[in-house]
Amino acid sequence: MSSVFQILWVAIKRVLLLRLRYKFLLIMAVALFVFMFSKGSSPGQNHFVYLADAFLHGRLGLSGGGTVLAEVVPFEGHYYVVYPPMPAVLLLPFVAVWGTSFDQALLSVVLASFCVAVTWLMLRKAGSNQAKALWLAVLFGFGTCFWFIASVGSSWYIEHVVAVLFLTLAIVCSLYKRSNFVVGLLLGCAVIARLPVVLAFPFFLWMIYDQKDMWMPRFKQVLLFFAGLSIPVGLNALYDFARYGVFTNIGYYLIPGIQEDPFFQQGIFNVGYIPRHVYAVFFQGPNLLSEFPWFEPNWMGLGLFFTTPAFIFIFIGAFRGGWKSINKKAVLAILCILPPIIMHGTVGFTQFGYRFSLDFVPFLMLLTASGMRRDLGRAEKALIILSVLVNLWGVVSIIKFNFVSF
Repeated sequence: MSSVFQILWVAIKRVLLLRLRYKFLLIMAVALFVFMFSKGSSPGQNHFVYLADAFLHGRLGLSGGGTVLAEVVPFEGHYYVVYPPMPAVLLLPFVAVWGTSFDQALLSVVLASFCVAVTWLMLRKAGSNQAKALWLAVLFGFGTCFWFIASVGSSWYIEHVVAVLFLTLAIVCSLYKRSNFVVGLLLGCAVIARLPVVLAFPFFLWMIYDQKDMWMPRFKQVLLFFAGLSIPVGLNALYDFARYGVFTNIGYYLIPGIQEDPFFQQGIFNVGYIPRHVYAVFFQGPNLLSEFPWFEPNWMGLGLFFTTPAFIFIFIGAFRGGWKSINKKAVLAILCILPPIIMHGTVGFTQFGYRFSLDFVPFLMLLTASGMRRDLGRAEKALIILSVLVNLWGVVSIIKFNFVSF
């Protein structure tokens, strides 16, 4: 056994000695292998495959098997996908070749592996050393609900993967002080995968403020940022206008049966829903059984800190009082994104973990890194490993054995 660990340690040291681009590709390749191994069957709810097919045929509405999918909105003789369209845009070349038989989850796992590598790059640029960034990239990819979400790849899940990818890319570009037009463009691409992500914009405005020490250069960069952001957001508004005759996505209010749904008795958004989200984040546990194996995953989810125990270091970093400026920005971003999420009628089920946390998980990773020591000790590594084991349990139980219930 000791010889196995020695071989692994030698392999890790060799990875750390590689050039940046080779490390990036290697991390992506290893992550892709794990995601492919854990991937389930092609998801039945593959709205974006049918939406990509519609785009390729010059239509905005679905046809064929797409019209019977869950939460498809019938409107004036057409059937529309209510969710923002960015995943469908990325699916265009694959659907063009393989048609509506293409497995949407394949794109999900490929993009997820890219997310892991980009997260590693973000953490390196934010100040983590190579070993720490690698451990934290593992934590993100396989110690959070991202693993389950990416491996399933259904329409509700792939939009999270796409949003995480573009949001993290925007943060990386901002950290590297690249074009703020590109930063805005990347954030906009994240927004038209998951709308709440738009509220992360104060993070980037604060980054711009710190990059320049004069108001006119700051103002110019802010304009460039919003110019980039406005392109995908503006195109999405035109997309909504072409479908509904208004520049906002009213499709959520047109979902059949939404008014009678017991989870939306106070509307789609209401402050009265906040307690159920607080419970979901902090207290939701697995189902307890009267016999072996004594508990099983709950489709309602699993509390954020049960799913990822290593996130406890977010609070340790705060108590230590050693947060850098970027961490204060991350807290601001999370606080801005949270309101529409915690006022939503449902907590994200069906799911493993609390999937809405993925709308701000890059910022959680920055805060977690801040709470850990520069050279990770046993406590940090143990909680990362525990987080991975919890999510392995969820992935295997649900995807491989369908061992889950409400």
